[in-house]
Amino acid sequence: MQEIKVTVNGGIVSDEELQAYIARGRMNQPHNELVGITINLDGDFADIDYKYAKPLVPQRFSINGDMIIEDFNSLNKAKQAEYLDRVPNNIE
Repeated sequence: MQEIKVTVNGGIVSDEELQAYIARGRMNQPHNELVGITINLDGDFADIDYKYAKPLVPQRFSINGDMIIEDFNSLNKAKQAEYLDRVPNNIE
């Protein structure tokens, strides 16, 4: 496992907070190696950009014909459940 490059702009991040950001980045893509984090601080808000060793290959599929998404995991839990519970129409 290589070292994670961390860049913080606009302030200081505590070690505890930084470890939480790293844990979140690893949890978001557990099968991909986290190699960098850029944190842009703006008051109480933080914009976090994670860099991974391998970019994700887009997997496009349609939900109910009206929404196209890149990755099933980008949906929240309710939309994932809705997709898994759907019943296809049987047109005869």
